[in-house]
Amino acid sequence: MNSDPSLSWPVFFDCEASSLDGYIIEIGWAFVAMDSGAIVSAAHLVRPAPDWKIRDAWSAKSERLHGISLAHLREHGRRVEEIARIMNEELAGRELFSDACSYDERWLRQVFDAAGFEPSFIIRPTDPGILLERAAADRNFDQARLHQAREEAEQNRRHRAEADALIWAELWRMVTQRP
Repeated sequence: MNSDPSLSWPVFFDCEASSLDGYIIEIGWAFVAMDSGAIVSAAHLVRPAPDWKIRDAWSAKSERLHGISLAHLREHGRRVEEIARIMNEELAGRELFSDACSYDERWLRQVFDAAGFEPSFIIRPTDPGILLERAAADRNFDQARLHQAREEAEQNRRHRAEADALIWAELWRMVTQRP
């Protein structure tokens, strides 16, 4: 594990999928850079691996929610090997958190299994909301203000991986870097 202190700050990630029981179609993540306070984020559409039976697991309802068609995914998605390599390079030694970890971890595992790689990062089952509450309490941050900001963020949820991860990173920055 890297001893870089910035690695102790969380990475928030989110996945979009073809259906709840289907395949990952998008991965996004965001985190606050400790040195600058800037939010670093990325997202990648996932081209279905050749052995995935994605058409059988495609949900029109899910497509309406995230707005990604199967044709668009096949044309613009990145290969699972490329996504796994990028994630391992950019997130090595980091701890990742998701507000839907049971689903998102399973979908992210699909990428790494299909690529034949092991992640260089750790997925934690702790809900980001709990992390924020702990950070707020440690910094005597106004819990009512945090609750209001979370409610406003939820109203603006887009159901796209990077956008949803950015919500958590922005809340983290608000709590940890207040004036």
